Amino acid sequence: MPHSMTQKVNTYALRAFRDTADKDYIHARMDYKAALYPQFLWSSLHALEKYAKCILILTRVPKPQKRAEYINHEVNKAIALLHDRVDIILSEQTRNFICRLENGAEDRYLGVSWVAQEVELAVLDRAVWELRRYCNSSLYIYSDNDFLEVKPNAYDVLKLIDKPIHQNTHISGGFIEETLKNKESSARPELVWSNLYYTNSNRKSVKMKNYPLMFENSPFCLYPEIIDEVAKYSFVPPKVRNTYKNK
Repeated sequence: MPHSMTQKVNTYALRAFRDTADKDYIHARMDYKAALYPQFLWSSLHALEKYAKCILILTRVPKPQKRAEYINHEVNKAIALLHDRVDIILSEQTRNFICRLENGAEDRYLGVSWVAQEVELAVLDRAVWELRRYCNSSLYIYSDNDFLEVKPNAYDVLKLIDKPIHQNTHISGGFIEETLKNKESSARPELVWSNLYYTNSNRKSVKMKNYPLMFENSPFCLYPEIIDEVAKYSFVPPKVRNTYKNK
């Protein structure tokens, strides 16, 4: 039987966005394990951004018509567009983490100083679990490729925000799930390492490695007088420029 347009569009959303986000997520975990903290934050944002965009396609939210309204590395903006399609249930911890990632996305070239916060890998793991659950086409009802609604019983599982179970964690055919099945996968050890959510074991808790304090001062913090000169050769975001100019 040939695939319908609904199935084809959903396949695109799941492969191009959810599965790619899964890989960004594992990449972020590898960065954290290697104490590459800025890279961890950037890969974390990439993963959550793609999960949100996957949900937009699965629920057939039209893209903004004006270029200025396009969604870039903006998880919250994508979630806001979903308000009349699906109720995205996120914890306060996850919402705060997303805001912190987005605030840091404006400058990726050490325009501002950074300091690592404690056990943020666990915060990322929970954020991925909370948002990724909605990247599941089996939750939704369609008619002629139009999104109709979330299946009536779906929220019975999704509302369990503090109780990860198989039904609200694992998605059939997902890259994470296939990685968990494949014990020969080189990505599998990085995925399951200290992971409370994506593992084949029945963990009730995990131990996190206690890294020494990690931080790095921006060159602009040390030498604010160089901003105008650097701006001749590299883009300095207005927000960064104003931060130091006002000091």
